[in-house]
Amino acid sequence: MSGSLEIPLKEGEEVIEILFDDLPESSEILQILQQEKAPLHLWNKLAQEYFRQGRKEDFVKIMTTFLENQNKDKYEGNDKDLMNFYDMFAAYFVQEANKEKNRDKKRELFTKATLLYTTADKILMYDKNHLLGRAYFCLLEGDKMDQADQQFNFVLSQNTSSIPALLGKACIAFNKKDYKNALAYYKKALRTNPGCPANVRLGMGHCFLKLGNQDKARLAFERALELDPDCVGAMVGIAVLQLNSQEPEAIRDGVQKLSKAYGIDSQNPMVL
Repeated sequence: MSGSLEIPLKEGEEVIEILFDDLPESSEILQILQQEKAPLHLWNKLAQEYFRQGRKEDFVKIMTTFLENQNKDKYEGNDKDLMNFYDMFAAYFVQEANKEKNRDKKRELFTKATLLYTTADKILMYDKNHLLGRAYFCLLEGDKMDQADQQFNFVLSQNTSSIPALLGKACIAFNKKDYKNALAYYKKALRTNPGCPANVRLGMGHCFLKLGNQDKARLAFERALELDPDCVGAMVGIAVLQLNSQEPEAIRDGVQKLSKAYGIDSQNPMVL
């Protein structure tokens, strides 16, 4: 997807157009952003675009440069822009922490995310997107499920059809072994948006499995694979059902699915 962004020049009414399919090095962009005192929402947009293109180092450089700027107040932008900045950088560290295997490095990344989310709290604490980001962070930390639950509840009190909040509630219910309610949240999310990603069907499949309904679990896993042929969780779910069937042909197929799943994601705990 191509696109562009215009940075207005301080003097006069001219602009500098930045083409997304030909993004320069971040150092060049930073020079323009700082020289022209570009509004914060443009910093956010450009950082997002670098991230979307997989250029994480450039993303981090833009975010860090703004964060370390002693004259942040001179950049035009409202509270929402500033909150979006802190939340976006926090979400990046959460994502990196989630992939990190080293416990100390993971804790270090979580600490960075906490500081950024805490700063955003002081700007717009009850913004829906901020609360959702914070709530998912609490879930990933593992020991703050009740805090996450409260934040999802607050979002749902403002918008009963918030899919991220419904999926968050489903995750919490599943972890508490309340599979019936978890399934209800997944179903509501699916009714709200039938185009939900494969992971929603995957979650439903695990709920059906825990509730003893293997036929519906299989259908949910198969639908997840239709939506995403590389959905490792669905492959493993079907493989487990096949391995438990005691039928030689199904067992062979199950072993093949496990092997394929391992080939796609050898680090996934479900395939080990």
